[in-house]
Amino acid sequence: MISLWRLWACVSAAWLAFSAAAAAECYYPPEPSPTSIAAGEVSGRTWTDNFGRVVAGVTVNGRGPYRFIVDTGANRSVLSAALAQELGLAPNGTGEVHSVHGVTTAPLVQVNSLTYGDMQLQNEELPLLQGAVLAGEAGLLGVDGMRDLRLRMDFERRCIELTPSRTARRLRGWAAIRGELHFGHLVVVRGTINGLHVNLLLDTGSDSSLANPALRDALNARVRTNRSRIDYAVAYTAGQPVVLDNSILLPRFNMGDLEIRNVTAYVGDFHIFRLWNLVDEPTLLIGMDVLTQARGLAIDYGRGTVYLHIRDDLDFGTRLLN
Repeated sequence: MISLWRLWACVSAAWLAFSAAAAAECYYPPEPSPTSIAAGEVSGRTWTDNFGRVVAGVTVNGRGPYRFIVDTGANRSVLSAALAQELGLAPNGTGEVHSVHGVTTAPLVQVNSLTYGDMQLQNEELPLLQGAVLAGEAGLLGVDGMRDLRLRMDFERRCIELTPSRTARRLRGWAAIRGELHFGHLVVVRGTINGLHVNLLLDTGSDSSLANPALRDALNARVRTNRSRIDYAVAYTAGQPVVLDNSILLPRFNMGDLEIRNVTAYVGDFHIFRLWNLVDEPTLLIGMDVLTQARGLAIDYGRGTVYLHIRDDLDFGTRLLN
């Protein structure tokens, strides 16, 4: 693919047209490696793993790209044990990995560079994981390296874009929901369910939506136990898999100007709610079961703002309405 700077030198009018379109769509090269689309901006193609999560090509210590799950609920990036062995990275200590189930002790390896395209994301020790939580992929791309960046995921075109927050172009036609930054990297937005104020977290690393007991109790919601769905209602974590069989149905709730309907949320005293100090406040973690009903998702970690590009043609199941 010809670079945009060469395109500018050849046909300036074409650059202007491309720039305007890029504000609404992200572009990716035919090869797996991400490409710079403008100064400080990187865009690349994505895939999906076995659970429908977004996977992007990430370079580790100058090698790759390797397939990493883009996880907006992970406070740090993770390498698979197999990738560490391939790169010759020997553990030099241990650290804690927090997940839905609890805390797991994992080996740590020193990573000199973790990059997406030419954008440096990490330069530190990273934990090693293995098992079903990675679904056979090379690692998790967490949000600790995205401070002051805007992450945009286009589920239809299967690409992502990383842009400095201060220079990010306006996303025309996208719904914007202001939130708050917690712990420096977790964006929490506010929603309402039947007049009840609820904390909403958008987690691209979870294929299911999760609710804490405080939300269930505040709504006095009827809990449904459905053992017939255990074959796929399982949360694979850094520790033991967690069976999700207690659920509540949320017929409708609001997030900013958006209305979201018919969401099944699995209820539990999950460790992540304790980690985020959200045990006592009604909280809903929105997973990929809901997010992929939109055309795209963007999270601006510099401004603490979430954007959703809503479809117009869904008339069944979970729905997001503008």
